[in-house]
Amino acid sequence: MAARDRFGQWPTDHAESQLKRFIRNACDPTNFEPNLALNLEISDLINQKKGTAPREAAITIVNYINHRNPNVSLLALSLLDICVKNCGYPFHLQISTKDFLNELVRRFPERPPPRPNRVQLKILEAIEEWRQTICMTSRYKDDLGFIRDMHRLLTYKGYTFPEVRREDAAVLNPSEQLKSAEEMEEEEREAQSAKLQELIRRGTPADLQEANHLMKIMAGYDQSSKTDYRAKAAEEIGKLRKKAALLEEMLAKVRPGETIGQQDTFEELASALITAQPKIQKMVEEESDDTEAVVKLLELNDAINTIIEKYTLTRKGDINGARALPTVAPYTPSSNATKSAAVEDSLIDLGGDIEGPVNGSSSAPGPSNASLLQDDLLGLSIDDPSASIGQGGGIALGFGANTNIPGPPLLSSTLQANTAGQQPPSQSPSPQPQAAVLDYSAMFGSLSSPRLPQQSASATPSLDQPHTTPQTNNDEDEWAFTSALPPAASVKQNEMLVVDSNLRVVVEVNRPVPDSPILLKATFSNNASQVIQDLTFQMAVTKAYSLKMEPQSGRFLQPHQKDGITQLIRIAGAPLGGGKMVKMRWKASYRVGVGPLNEEQGVIEGLPIA
Repeated sequence: MAARDRFGQWPTDHAESQLKRFIRNACDPTNFEPNLALNLEISDLINQKKGTAPREAAITIVNYINHRNPNVSLLALSLLDICVKNCGYPFHLQISTKDFLNELVRRFPERPPPRPNRVQLKILEAIEEWRQTICMTSRYKDDLGFIRDMHRLLTYKGYTFPEVRREDAAVLNPSEQLKSAEEMEEEEREAQSAKLQELIRRGTPADLQEANHLMKIMAGYDQSSKTDYRAKAAEEIGKLRKKAALLEEMLAKVRPGETIGQQDTFEELASALITAQPKIQKMVEEESDDTEAVVKLLELNDAINTIIEKYTLTRKGDINGARALPTVAPYTPSSNATKSAAVEDSLIDLGGDIEGPVNGSSSAPGPSNASLLQDDLLGLSIDDPSASIGQGGGIALGFGANTNIPGPPLLSSTLQANTAGQQPPSQSPSPQPQAAVLDYSAMFGSLSSPRLPQQSASATPSLDQPHTTPQTNNDEDEWAFTSALPPAASVKQNEMLVVDSNLRVVVEVNRPVPDSPILLKATFSNNASQVIQDLTFQMAVTKAYSLKMEPQSGRFLQPHQKDGITQLIRIAGAPLGGGKMVKMRWKASYRVGVGPLNEEQGVIEGLPIA
């Protein structure tokens, strides 16, 4: 009641929609804590109504976030968090617009206060959570570039983002649950419908052109952009087979007395297989016309039942009973499987040989800086003049603004755009005109040497022909030049070049004392002209050895910085003289500038040490 006495009667509008009425009740200042049931009901209503509901909800919620009563703001932020985690891409598309983000930070001062209030901390936490999850892992992360821009702008202004727990943000990462072809097609169609409605709502010529292309794809007219959902479903089935084979292999190596199934890899793999069984049964019903597909699905379901029974017996300690069950045939990929599918295996699965680069060579070359910039500028459109959200406060994204921020320009400053959802013009440079070749003999004719023959104006060198210097018979000009350049950068005998793309990783291998663990020192350098950030380096070894990695000295590299980050790695279990038998797999993820997250991985076949 105190809130009503201070701020007056909570406003009501009898003509407002059901969605706005629910949001108003959820943000009522008399609520001492968020109404979780009502918040979930609002998210269900958004998913049910679709259409303009995500935009209507986003605009209404952000207006309550800027309410003068901090309790209302906190309630609205809790509702916003529920909607982001439950409403999917249509809602993500709305919170990544310039208008929404500018309104979200409208009350942020130009200079950060010594102690931000609770509302500001919640907003900073939300932006950091979005940047670490949907901006990196979403299938449509190219449409969410303005969230990264706002994060970078606030960082430049001096704001510090709170740490986000992985457990709280895990729900925003894409799930690995098995999906049938119909489910994947339905999910894709909902995302395309949301994007199409946003393009038509803005209505600029560029948006309508993009909407026309999208409608051709949705109607099946543009077959070049059509997705083969049955092939994607088969790929998901292949991944499930690999999990089943991996779990069976791990169960076969369990020794008597060993405890498994307590929040470990065994439990994770078994849970994934059990969860996938109802989906497999549903796919069997949908593929009833394809006899071969039905047979393969039923064989996979029988194999999963056997492996789950083995897991249950092994977990209870009945090793002999588990080994008495029949062994499932190992998974063999189809003949048309690509090399990329083999490289994308789990870091734990080191059993099979991998065709492709070895000795730490990268499985995929890193993209160039030009392509990174092009990928970061994908999907821009014109600002919507009829936006019903305010223009923001002292900190705001906008075309031509924030040009003083170091590093590559902000996506929001490059083009006039409200959301990232439209294909931009090609970033390939246009052909440069040939530079005019100056006639130096005409300009400096009075200084020409009498020993050189006089050249006519038509003898001006051309760019298409190599220019040859006139030869003379003067012995004084005949010099035999020699050079002694420094040797090119190379690795030492006890070093390995793991990857050399935008990121360069060199590992130095030593064994300080005989029969002691092998010590690896990894040094990271930046070959790019932009900063490298969010660097994560992972390694795995076969089960015959144990691996311990010390924390990285950092995750940020300046442009062209050499040996800016180091990391120590210890490998135990390798006997003296057995270094060349150690097989490792590595994986590196990093971001160049504000571009998308790059992932590179490969295999190391033996270490250069005894």
